[in-house]
Amino acid sequence: MLTVPESDHVTALVAEHDRQQQAAETASDRLATLRAAEQEEREMADRLQERRPGAGPGADDPEGPAPFVRLADGRPAAVRRSQRFTDHEVVANYAAARSRAEEAVIGQHGGIGNLIRAMTTTSGSAVVPTVWAGDIIDRARNLAAVFQAGADLVPMDAKTVQIGRLTTDPSAAFRAEGSLIVASDPTFDNVTLDAKTMSALVIGSLEWFQDAPNVDEVVTDAIARAVALQLDLVSLFGGLTTGNEGFSLATPPNPRGVLATLLAQAASSVLGGAANGTAQAAATFWNEVITAIFTPRTFNEAPNALIWNAKLAQQYAMAYDTTGQPLQIPPAVGEVSRLISNQVPSFTSGTMTGRATDLFVGDWRQLLIGQRLDFTVQTLTERYAENGQIGIVAHWRGDVQLARPRAFAVYRYLQGAA
Repeated sequence: MLTVPESDHVTALVAEHDRQQQAAETASDRLATLRAAEQEEREMADRLQERRPGAGPGADDPEGPAPFVRLADGRPAAVRRSQRFTDHEVVANYAAARSRAEEAVIGQHGGIGNLIRAMTTTSGSAVVPTVWAGDIIDRARNLAAVFQAGADLVPMDAKTVQIGRLTTDPSAAFRAEGSLIVASDPTFDNVTLDAKTMSALVIGSLEWFQDAPNVDEVVTDAIARAVALQLDLVSLFGGLTTGNEGFSLATPPNPRGVLATLLAQAASSVLGGAANGTAQAAATFWNEVITAIFTPRTFNEAPNALIWNAKLAQQYAMAYDTTGQPLQIPPAVGEVSRLISNQVPSFTSGTMTGRATDLFVGDWRQLLIGQRLDFTVQTLTERYAENGQIGIVAHWRGDVQLARPRAFAVYRYLQGAA
């Protein structure tokens, strides 16, 4: 039997230990590399899930990263879809700063109805506590068609608030080996919201204000409805002073809405407008609606909803083919939500008497509606005294702006139902 000298045996053991240690270090390095690659892949996947500023519908996470930010502090600009107005960081901070004064009003009156009831004996005004104002604003959001379509509500803690937006997307291009890489950066600028004042009047009997058990609910809902209707009107038409619609919504004092903005900045996105209106042709009944939907798409925008009045919706609902069957909605139209707002009027255009109307299409998340944080109510006790009534004037302040005008299109003077 061959015996290995003890010193040679130790040397062999040390060599084997070193080999195993080196193998372990190699395996550890490979594991670290794999983990780093896995983390990089996760981060890349997360970035791919993020929405760029102004992204259209179809994002995997509709409650994901906020598409607009405030330039002053980089905070998210808009209230999220499922978020209450008072839960937005800007509003919450404002309410916290005023908490002592507002708690005194809330403790004394308990609700906006009792606050107004206490004001019915004298003409006066009061700033509504943020929690009550937030309830009115949230109800208006639920009622206004532009908010249902996806418009963003931006709390304004100052008269003027600037919101960052993307105006030009970056582009990519192939290049020859060793050739110059041409930079194509995204272009950003800002949307400026400048607060303007809207007043809504609600009238009720003196006895009702004093005796109604549900005065909080009814007053809040009445003010919210008045605000929602006017927001729909100015968001769609604000700034319009000419045309067969018959509006005189000069800017100022009105904000500039979708149609007036397109006429000023993107006129080719305004369709129709024929002197005698446009009637649907039997063989191509939906063509005008389809053209309006595809107009933003030609500018790489993604319209998510259309807004029309009840008469125009009825015109398409009552369309039948030659066999008497209702016309099917084309897939391109079925892909977008269809919302009714009777703030879109029916009117006369030439020989189209009382049936002309307008159709609005867009990615409504590109419509920014600024909301000042102070909400004021005022009672009018003398103006309606001879009828035993009290007037409530709610003063709303804010602005309307389009982040990306080419995300919208309007078809004017389209024929609605008789």
